[in-house]
Amino acid sequence: MTKKLFIVPLLAILFSFCSPKKSKFETDELIGVWSGLLFQTESKYDSLVLSPANDPIEARLYSKGKETVHHIIKKGTDLNFKDSSGFRFDAFLSHNEKTLHGVLTHDLWAQSLDFENLGNQWVTKIHKPEMIDTDYIVYLEFHQDSTGKVQANIQSNKENRELHFTIDEVLIEGNHIDFKITNDRFGISAVYDPEKKNIALTYGNTGGRREIQLKKLNDDELEGYLPKSPHENYVYNIPEAPDSTMQTASLEDVGIDRSLLDLMDPKNNKNLEHIHSILITKDGKLVLEEYFHGYHREYIHDVRSAFKSMASLAMGRAMMKNDELNVENAILDYYPEYNIDDVQKKNITVHHSLTMSTGIQLEDEDKMQWEHDDWVGHKLNLPMAHEPGDVYEYSSGGSNLLTGVIQKSVDTYLPLFIYEELLLPMEIHKFQMLTSPQGRGYLAGSFYMRPIDFAKFGLLVLNKGKWNGEPLISESWIEKSVTPHIKGSWPKNADYGYLWRLLEREIDGKQMKTIEAWGNGGQFLIIIPEIEMTITITGGNYNLFPDMEDRPFSILNEYILPAVQLK
Repeated sequence: MTKKLFIVPLLAILFSFCSPKKSKFETDELIGVWSGLLFQTESKYDSLVLSPANDPIEARLYSKGKETVHHIIKKGTDLNFKDSSGFRFDAFLSHNEKTLHGVLTHDLWAQSLDFENLGNQWVTKIHKPEMIDTDYIVYLEFHQDSTGKVQANIQSNKENRELHFTIDEVLIEGNHIDFKITNDRFGISAVYDPEKKNIALTYGNTGGRREIQLKKLNDDELEGYLPKSPHENYVYNIPEAPDSTMQTASLEDVGIDRSLLDLMDPKNNKNLEHIHSILITKDGKLVLEEYFHGYHREYIHDVRSAFKSMASLAMGRAMMKNDELNVENAILDYYPEYNIDDVQKKNITVHHSLTMSTGIQLEDEDKMQWEHDDWVGHKLNLPMAHEPGDVYEYSSGGSNLLTGVIQKSVDTYLPLFIYEELLLPMEIHKFQMLTSPQGRGYLAGSFYMRPIDFAKFGLLVLNKGKWNGEPLISESWIEKSVTPHIKGSWPKNADYGYLWRLLEREIDGKQMKTIEAWGNGGQFLIIIPEIEMTITITGGNYNLFPDMEDRPFSILNEYILPAVQLK
């Protein structure tokens, strides 16, 4: 009898250890949106000081309080210093010595620098580089499904995380929360502290593991997760002019119906998921400038492959500086360092690079950048797949062959040339540009600028190359670059110019020709010459099809274009 009484409590204890632990909190406490900083880049350098101001010969570079001194090489009004690692500084001093602008290149990125004259020296702050993981906030939302079971969704302010994985199931045991996800290259788990009311999220991938603290957001703190706060009443305001070169007006002033603003109704937030900005100009005036998911005007954004169209404009600018540069020139003439005897490759011209028809076998862009130091050389040494000019095949490596063409034609470091000759005349001061390990600017994409500056390129095209009344690009080049030269593959059989997509859109029942720049993730610049209109959209649906196109085009076709009132 005594032994039986002893066995029963012992079995109960053993059963309590073997049974799943029950939650130590009410699962209702989880319901809501939690957020924390998952990644953040830092600036490698703090500031740069050049002296003396009238004739700089010394550069003092500061990094976390430490100073390094570099000797400046001066050639006319150009200033430069560099080392064998690819680190370099390039700048130009105005002829009246009143302004100094430059670029700093390190870790394969070139970023703009604007100096201030303080006493007898030039001083500039160096801002941290903008990347996909800069201030990357993760949002973890818990909700209950129709059966009352807790489910979860993970997102970020920078990109649609469905590219990486989605959460299929939430498993709660004690204070531990586990997640079944759709990609075994990642792993996430969490621990909830009911006393501190926070979640410790452990996030792992091939880059390692990290733990971040998540706090629960109030309803008025959801704008980073949602496109706009659902509790704020939207009020349309005429945008503020960014500088003296742009004018603004109301929607009504330019004949756009306010029905367009239905897009901003909180009930339409679904349409705006992972849309970061929408800007509209009409009749040369900025009439709408809206940002979402916590973005704002000063936030520079990667325009991805839409920059290819900007590269076409840079080519036009280079032709104005060197009249020996033309589209019939052979690409290999600009790369004498490569010993290439292939007759077909010797027939590849600038025209072929501008029209995606080099005929060289298509590269894997990611492998090209991750596995090879010489991106141009890698592309040029791939076998030929077609005769030059015969077949359109979208190729970042092919369009990037223009980098040496421009740089050697103007005898200037490409990022500095783009800054000095293309951006500054348009009052564009903030940019970041990918460069290759060979020290060449990358013309196929990964170029960061403010969306408001992205929109300026649409106005430049509408103005036939003039900016603020001055010819920045020749009118003949604008016309030539937006003339159909070949049939593209996406959209199928669409016309393609010199790195511009030439399409048609319907406005008020009428088909109108458009000039368009497209970039991965939902970066679009759409120019409609017939009604002097541009639409600029940026987003974060990277590598997600059809989302990256469907959402922006749905906004365009359902809200923006129907609101245009034709005269």
